[in-house]
Amino acid sequence: MCSFNITVDESKLARNYPGVASERFGQWLQSWVDDIIAVDVPVSSRVSPNAHSYEEMKAAIRERIEKIEAGKAVFYSNEEVFSSIRERYGL
Repeated sequence: MCSFNITVDESKLARNYPGVASERFGQWLQSWVDDIIAVDVPVSSRVSPNAHSYEEMKAAIRERIEKIEAGKAVFYSNEEVFSSIRERYGL
């Protein structure tokens, strides 16, 4: 196991992540890093959404719209999404 020291600007933390108290940021960051490391996918095959072309993104959106129109999409309320995030990261 290895450890690292990082420095975080508390004013930026408060502004960008208002739900993450500075004293709990370390726990949140550790959970986030653990999740990244737990993914059993090589880094080379993880593609940022920003890496897709305009046409690829347009096709992905078209596919999502078709699922919605066909009644095959799964929807989650904002509260379900945020509750899952809070639970996952202990917020």
